[in-house]
Amino acid sequence: MKKQKEYSFLNNFIYALNIERKSNLRLLAITLIKPIGDIVGTLLNSYAPKYVLSFIEDDLPFNTIIMYTVIICLIMMILDVISTTCYNSFEFEYRKTEGYVEKKRMDKLFHTDFKNMESPDFLDCAQRAKTALNRGKGFHGVLYQSRNFIAQGTLMILSAALIGIQNILMMIIFIVISFGIVKISSFFTKRDKIKFSDAMAPTWRKMNYLESTTKNFDFAKDIRLFNMSNAFFNQLSGVNETYKELNRKHHNRMVLWEVSLGSVLIVQKILMYTWLVYNVVTGAYQISDFVLYVGLVSTFHASVGYVNWIYSDMRTNSLMINDYRNFVDWKEDRETADEKDGHITEINLDKFEFRFENVSFKYPGHDNYVLKNVNLTIKNGAKLAVVGVNGAGKTTFIKLMMKLYEPSEGRILLNDVDIKEYNREEYFKLFSPVFQNVECFAMPIYQNISFAEEDKTDMNKINEVLEQSGLSEKINSYEKGIHTNLLKIFDKEGIDLSGGEKQRLAMARALYKDGKVVILDEPTAALDALAEDRMYREFENMIYGKTAVFISHRLGSTRFCDKIAMFEDGTIVEEGTHEELMAKNGKYAYMFGIQSQYYDEKQKNSDNVEDADLEINEGVEALKVEMEGGQ
Repeated sequence: MKKQKEYSFLNNFIYALNIERKSNLRLLAITLIKPIGDIVGTLLNSYAPKYVLSFIEDDLPFNTIIMYTVIICLIMMILDVISTTCYNSFEFEYRKTEGYVEKKRMDKLFHTDFKNMESPDFLDCAQRAKTALNRGKGFHGVLYQSRNFIAQGTLMILSAALIGIQNILMMIIFIVISFGIVKISSFFTKRDKIKFSDAMAPTWRKMNYLESTTKNFDFAKDIRLFNMSNAFFNQLSGVNETYKELNRKHHNRMVLWEVSLGSVLIVQKILMYTWLVYNVVTGAYQISDFVLYVGLVSTFHASVGYVNWIYSDMRTNSLMINDYRNFVDWKEDRETADEKDGHITEINLDKFEFRFENVSFKYPGHDNYVLKNVNLTIKNGAKLAVVGVNGAGKTTFIKLMMKLYEPSEGRILLNDVDIKEYNREEYFKLFSPVFQNVECFAMPIYQNISFAEEDKTDMNKINEVLEQSGLSEKINSYEKGIHTNLLKIFDKEGIDLSGGEKQRLAMARALYKDGKVVILDEPTAALDALAEDRMYREFENMIYGKTAVFISHRLGSTRFCDKIAMFEDGTIVEEGTHEELMAKNGKYAYMFGIQSQYYDEKQKNSDNVEDADLEINEGVEALKVEMEGGQ
């Protein structure tokens, strides 16, 4: 697990203000203006009674006293309006900042190394970063409370200074007690963050998975037909037990925290009021001074309590911002990284020859290699079939070729250049993939193909690739055509596609992208033998003149390929043309023979069914003739 970088509270606070500045200057203005109104208004509340009493003690005219009182009240009302306006505007203005930090988080998810999406450490970090975006937490909590923190912190300092003018010793005692309160809060906040919030991250992730799975239509049939509800309940019960135990300890820490703070605050309050009463009794203060310092002592005591509470809350939220920063700044772990990584940003190539040189790969945190010492050349315009049983390493081989993973050892070259030197985003543009598992997105059909907004989508090309992929008749049967939404998540009239139709949708995506290298990863897994045969013929037209790689454990794909590489346990055990491998009579020939026998038996059964149907039809026709002749 990567060590998390720890930023100070002040550093995270400044980071949040910078985010605010970059995303919405109006929100920053609100954050800074409201404390000014609160500070002036609170001090005015403390000084107003003293001034009014002083006016009376000095025997000022009644009209003058009323006039000054009205002026003071008007000023207080204006400050209150400013403060209330800023308070009510915060939530509206924060939406822009909320979108900004969410965009940064999503950008990291979209562009991180693909292998990170399979790393529990990375996913836990992503879950903690997401928590920092919740309302009342993380950024929202820090920025929302920063207005009160600035105001109350300033009031605490000013009231302590004004008290110190009368008695420096009392001011020092108050400040020492205040620092003690901060230290107590820091200790409990940090401890609770580690023992509860961080410890709960894997549990939240499990809860999110269980919740999303039970609501996912794709899993609904399996859950019901296999009666999986008990299994889900057991999983959820285990998660709830973990939460219950962690929450119990969290509650106990909060109680101890409150008792500790309450004890210190009582001591502080006793000292303050003892000092005030002593000065009144000895005649050091007049009535107006007494009222003023009661107000200042109350302000100091209240501000210390507020600062303590707000600081504790902000510190917890600051630790969440710390998690967010660690996530968006997550250092991509590339074993082969050097200064040349990604420096080629324009890839204008006429030919595409790939070469694997002693390539090995293992997942982060694992000791076993998924691929080991793979050496293979895919020549320009070649059609390579990668075959083998499930788990042989075929898909990992393709992910390495497409730069979704980076080799643990060895290197992959494109036209004699290490692919790590190509900019990843530009490199991705070379490929038109058709994957085994085709995902449909809750958006219109045209956008499921182009993955672009309507004004940036070539609608003529959309219709053309739908025709080529064999989906046009199906899509045109809908009232909205290519504007029909897939899935019912956002549109109750949305549609779903069958397994075979999803494969054709994937083909349409690949045709629309028109990459120079076509990748077909088990593209016919959801199809029967006849549909598979038709699809392969369509693939043959699709890849004409391009470099292509077929991945399959079915050997029907090899008929269109110039070369075959058979994988077993992460290594290439046989390589050559279909004829060469059949002549070797090795593992490929054995596997081909087994599958051929299976398809021959299916064809024989199919022929028997057709013969039986023919005999039945002939018998029916004979019976009809006999009946007609008898009438």
